Parts: sequence; C-alpha cells; structure tokens
Amino acid sequence: MTTQFADHNGIYLYGMTDPEDLRRYIQQKYAEAEIQYAYEHLLEGAKALAKQEKIPPIQALWKILDRAYEEKAPPLTCQKGCAHCCHTGVMITELEWEEMVNAARRKGIDLNDIIERAGKSMHKVEKTLESGVDPDKVDWYTMVINQPCPFLEEDQSCAVHENRPLDCRTMVAFREVCDSKKLEHAQRGAVIEEAVAPTVIARLQYEQTPKFKRRKFTGSQKLRLIQHWLLVWRQKQKKKRKK
Repeated sequence: MTTQFADHNGIYLYGMTDPEDLRRYIQQKYAEAEIQYAYEHLLEGAKALAKQEKIPPIQALWKILDRAYEEKAPPLTCQKGCAHCCHTGVMITELEWEEMVNAARRKGIDLNDIIERAGKSMHKVEKTLESGVDPDKVDWYTMVINQPCPFLEEDQSCAVHENRPLDCRTMVAFREVCDSKKLEHAQRGAVIEEAVAPTVIARLQYEQTPKFKRRKFTGSQKLRLIQHWLLVWRQKQKKKRKK
C-alpha cells in the first residue's frame, strides 16, 4: 500500500480503490498481539460498563469507542451539518439496527416517516431484493451512492446520532471538514478499537442470541443496508397488524 493515501492518523478514503487497503493498513499499524488484546479488553469493557450503568452492551461499546477517539486521536473536524458522508450505503448488523430502532422509539420517531422520505433508495433496494438476485453478490454501497441516509434530517443532522452504527462512527476527519461527497479528508483506522469493534459487535450479538439458535461463532455477523433493515421492519409491522 502506498503511503500517499495514509498518514499517522489513518488511511484516507479518497483515493482508495480496494476495500482491502484498510485491512492491510491496520495490519501494518498494529501487531497481531495488540489487536487480540484490544479485542478482549473492548469486549470485557463493554460488558462491564453495561452492567455498571444498566444500559445495553452496544450502548456501552459506543461510549468506549467515543472515549477512544477523544483520548487517542486528534480533535475531529466533523460537525453537525457536514453530512457528505451520509450519502452512501451504511451496512450494519442486527444488533446495531435494534439499537437504532430503540433510539427512534425513545425519541418518538415514526419509522414509517423515515421510510417515506427515503423512498428513492428504498425502492431500489426493494426491487433488487424482489429480483431474486444473490444479496451477497450485490454492490449495495454503489446502489445507494449519493442518496441520503434515511435517518438524515432536513438540517443535515442525524436523527439517531448518539446511537448511530459503527460504519458511521468510524468515518472521521481530522484535517478539515469534507468539501464534497468525495470525502477528501475522511479517514479510517485512527484507533485500534475501530479495528476490533466489528468482532466485538459480532460477539455481543452472538451472546444475546438464544442458545438453541446459535451456531459456531465465526467472528462476524450478517450485514445489511439500513434500507434493507427498514424493509424488514415494515414487513414485521404488516404481519403484526394481520394478527
């Protein structure tokens, strides 16, 4: 990997042509032993904080991750209203989605309104799913590129910012505010917690799954677009109304 796309803070998204660039960057920046220790420390830390504050483990994880950026990285230039990074696909686990749903409920947000205002991207995703194509072979990011996130408000703020998923939390900028959807200043790989957070989330979801439904832990969980999860939610609501 050439260094022109990275500095001591992280790897720049602008100029990246291969998703494997991030994985290679992390492997170069952190030793395998460091990554394993960080995983165990973050997992146990999230569980302990959740128990202490009586909050869901995923909320505890978000708190620890926020603290890591505050203590280990330069001040973020990201600010309310700089929403260029909110115009791409966001892939999340079921655990992250459930936390977003709970946050919406607490805030009095009607997900039907969210679905309605995201009509264009929702339609694209729905038609693709109905076509019978293998979901694992679809480039979901490209499908909704330049489309606003369903949870992006009119003032360009996030409706569930405190409970936003990992994909959003780890897209950060330290130099300047991004000028366009090219995300010229956005970087990944700034803190080691980012490198292990996906596996921690997968483990938390695994442990919350009833034992009779569990399969062997593989270190990952299925990812879906936010739009896909909204379609799943809508379908569940329809079934409830029929009962």
